[in-house]
This record gives sequence, structure tokens and C-alpha cells, in this order.
Amino acid sequence: MKKIILIEPKTKKGHVYSTVRMPRLGLPILGTQLKEAGYDVCIYVAQSKALPWSKILEADLVGISTTTSTSREAYRIAGYLRSRNIPVVIGGIHATFMPEEALQYADYVVRGEADFTFLPLVRSLEEEKLPEGIPGISYWDNGVAVHNPSQDDWVDMDQLPIPDLTLMAHYKQIRAVPVMTSRGCPFNCIFCSVTPMFGRGYRCRENESVLQELSLYKGRNIFFCDDNFTADLKRTKQLLQGILDKKVNLKGWGAQMRVEAARDDELLELMHRTGGNIVYIGFESINPLTLESYNKKQSVEDIRRSIRRFHDYGIRIHGMFVFGSDQDTVQTIRDTVDFALEMRIDTIQFMVLTPLPGTTMFKKLESEGRLLTKDWELYDGHHVVFRPALMSPEQLQEETFKAFKRFYAAKNLFQNILFTGWGSTLYRGVGWWLVKSFEKQNRWYNQALEQLQSQSISTRTVPLLYRRVQVLKQENLGETTAGNLLKIYISENNGIFYLRLRGFLNRFTLKELNHTLKNLLPHRCFHLVINTEGLYLSEKSMRNFSLFLERLGKRVHRMQLIYSAENGRGLFTKKFSFKIPRFELLPNKR
Repeated sequence: MKKIILIEPKTKKGHVYSTVRMPRLGLPILGTQLKEAGYDVCIYVAQSKALPWSKILEADLVGISTTTSTSREAYRIAGYLRSRNIPVVIGGIHATFMPEEALQYADYVVRGEADFTFLPLVRSLEEEKLPEGIPGISYWDNGVAVHNPSQDDWVDMDQLPIPDLTLMAHYKQIRAVPVMTSRGCPFNCIFCSVTPMFGRGYRCRENESVLQELSLYKGRNIFFCDDNFTADLKRTKQLLQGILDKKVNLKGWGAQMRVEAARDDELLELMHRTGGNIVYIGFESINPLTLESYNKKQSVEDIRRSIRRFHDYGIRIHGMFVFGSDQDTVQTIRDTVDFALEMRIDTIQFMVLTPLPGTTMFKKLESEGRLLTKDWELYDGHHVVFRPALMSPEQLQEETFKAFKRFYAAKNLFQNILFTGWGSTLYRGVGWWLVKSFEKQNRWYNQALEQLQSQSISTRTVPLLYRRVQVLKQENLGETTAGNLLKIYISENNGIFYLRLRGFLNRFTLKELNHTLKNLLPHRCFHLVINTEGLYLSEKSMRNFSLFLERLGKRVHRMQLIYSAENGRGLFTKKFSFKIPRFELLPNKR
């Protein structure tokens, strides 16, 4: 096992992350360790370019990193690779909290921090051994899912290598170089997955190591991708002073931080002198009750003061708000837009409250039966996936979008030019374009919300049809496979339609199948699962079935296909698998 490919799946178009070209650092750290161990490694960030499948299919092993909103794309990629007999490892924050789900699509799942478990896993695979003693690994053993105990300790940041970003296929296209100086957050907001994933213990790298890494990127823009760059103010100020002392001349930098950072004049001065030109702050709400319910540990006055102080130093602010708490109303959303414009926040991110797996919020809403769907692609902060307390899902969806449109209206593009220069105007222009794109690509979701609500209320399973399709004139079939009987089973459970096919598929029975589904499936089906185990196809009928599924995919938001080993490689080519949006291959259970 020499060639290993690591993939960060793309996010779908039309939301705030779709223009981001900066990768997360988990895969570059793993790739650097693998390279140092003698492996041939390449990292593909699908957000930057289309994946080069001819190269990927030559890999001995593929690792895929997941967030919740990209997990479906990860499963889609993994399903295809496994149909081509390429071993797949899935890791990342979503797989950590949903390992049973991820393991349905992968050979192995790496839970938690993978920095010191991925390489041992690779070596155990080379030796054809089960990863029995490796913490945080989930795998199959004779058809049984095994979940090794998690790691006891958090990773020591100083034990990690400086990530070799040149391992990424499109490294030169990175606009702002990601640099990580810490993990964890001492706070514990109930909707945030950082603390469940990385803990409340704030772990930092030695500043000398960070400065060594920064010296590689003189003259470039940097993004400190810590979850809270200023959680340890003393450490942060020492780092910034080190940038000055060592003359690490950065073009500019940005980081995520909390409102408390604006209270420290020395920090603000150091930020200004070292090129700190933008901060990303989770304001979350201007509703005091919402801030309290989120466990945010800040006040509205703290938010006001921080905005004024950052602007005093010419530092742009990207303010992030989350709508939909049990204390929020439609008026809360409208007042927030007024506040953002009044305070002249440079750019904003109005997000719908999203209950990510692993968070306190997810557990709460799931236990209360308020989740509308577990289609993870919709867990992107732009789609309502639960029932709010003081407004309808449709109202929350519509008002959040209206908030975006009001803030990023053309008349507001130049509002901050005297405060923070042309940068504010440029990024507001990007926001204006994103709002236009989102409106065009997500009109369907308002109608889908009504369907999701009716489905989530029901807990029934409805058998819709069992049908035997038999063609009498076998001599006209033109098929070499004997048999002319197709059994069709259709049922519906909580809005998910299940289609099970058994028997022989040819052009006649396929025609009857098409007629059956036209009559029984809704015109816009949200989720369809097709089980083809026990379905016999010739090479010709495989091609016809592929075309049939392609047409069917235009009516289905998400399609999963369970296949047998006999059909997998011949039927589901890459061209076919990725032509249908949101199409996932799921091999039969072992």
C-alpha cells in the first residue's frame, strides 16, 4: 500500500461556504505524517476543482474527511470507490458522532482526533491485520461493526508536524493560508460542536513553532483557523509581538475570536501593527434571552462595544448571527438586521440554528421530536431542519433569507467605505451575489418544508404495493438471461420511499416498473431507497436501468441504491454515479 489519496468533499453551491477556497488542516497534517513515513500522498479539495477520478482510482487507499453538511457527498464518493474495490476510510467531525452511519459506506471510520491513529491504521492494513488495538477506530469484523474505545487523552499540539500544504493538488490557488495555533474552546455554547470534538481544554502550540510556520508565508494573507484565537490573551499577544520582532511581514491576517478580545487595547494595537485586518465573531443574537439560552456568556452591550473598538483600529468585522432559538420571533430577526446596519458591521452571516450531531442542541431537539429531517446536506445553516418554538419553519426560512437580502442590498454596498475601506465593499458584493445564487437554487425548499413537517409527524410504515410483473411472450425479449418475472415491493416510512426489486429486469419489465413508479411516487420525492439485491441484469439491461435511474433522479431529491457484489462494478460506473445529483451507492451488508 503505497499510494494514498485524501479527499475533502465539496459543499453544494449557493451558500456562504461555497466560495471558500481554504481547506481545513486535518488532511494536510495526516498527509504530512504519511509522506514522512514514505507513502505517496495527494490531497484533493473538491471545492477547488473537479476530482481527478483517473488518479483516484489508482489509489491503494482513500481517506475522506467529513463535516455534517458534506457527509452525503463523502458517502457518495465512498460508495463509488467501494464498488470499485478500493478501501475507504472516513473521518472528521460528522463521522466521529455518527460512526454507525459512516461505517455503512466505509471500510473503516476514524473517530475524534486522527493525528496519531490514522498512520497506525494504514500500517495495520498493510500487514493485513484488524486494527484491534488502535483507539478511536471503527471497522467491520466478519460482518459485525466493531468500535474501539476512544482515545484517553487529547492530542499534544506540539507533537504535530507543520502541515505540508504543497500536498494539495491546487495549493497555489489558496487565497489565505490556513495556520492552526490551538484547539479547543473554554466556552460551551450548546449549538457548537467544537467542544464535543476537541474539548474545553484550550491547547496551544509553542509560539516559536507557529512563527517558524508563518515565516514560510511571508507576504501572504493568513487565516488563523483556531476556533478561538484569543482564548489565551497573553499567549496571543506574545505571538503577535513575535511576528513583529522576527519581522514576519504578513500581507494581512484574520481569525475567529469572541467579543472579549476588543476590551484589550494592547491586543488591538498589536493586531493593527501585524496586519490583522478582519475578525470573525460569533455575536449569535441581540436577544438577551437567546444569548442566555445559547450559554454564550456575553451581553448585547458587549457586542456593541466590540464593534466600535475594532472599527476604531480599522479592522473589518464579519459578524455571525444564529436565528431560531426558542426565544426568537420574526421580530427578533428583523431587529437584528436593523442592528447590523446601524452598527455598520462590515459583513454578516445570518444562519439558521442547526442542531449538529454531538451537540447539546441536537440531543435536545431530537428528544423533543422537533427534527424535521436527518438529510445532512441540509444541515448547512441555511435550511431549517427543525420546528422552532415561536414561529413556523417556513417563517424562519423566509425571514432569514429576507434578512440576507436587506443587509446585502445594493444600496448598502458602500456603507462602510469610510470605516474599513474597499475591502468591506468587495465582500458585501460577494454577499450580494451569494444571496442571488441562493434564491435561485433553493426556491424548492419552501415547498419541501411543508412535506417534511407532515412526514415528521407520522411514524407509520405504509405498504403501498407488491406487484409481480410477468411478460408472457418470452421469445420477444431478446435477452440471453432466462426468466421473465420481476417482483416490485414499494413501501413508505416517515416520508422515505423504499423500492425493492427482485427477479429479472429487461426492457419489458423495466417499462412496467417505470409505469408503476409514475403512478405511486410523488412528483417530487424527497428520499428514495432502492434495493437491487436479487435483481438479475444482463449487460444491456444494466445500461437501460442506468438510464432509467438517471431520469428518475430528476424527481428525487436524494436516492440511495443498495446493490449486490455481482452488479456493483458492472452497473455503477463513475460517469453514471455522479451524473445523478445526491445519488449514493450502498453495498449490501456483509
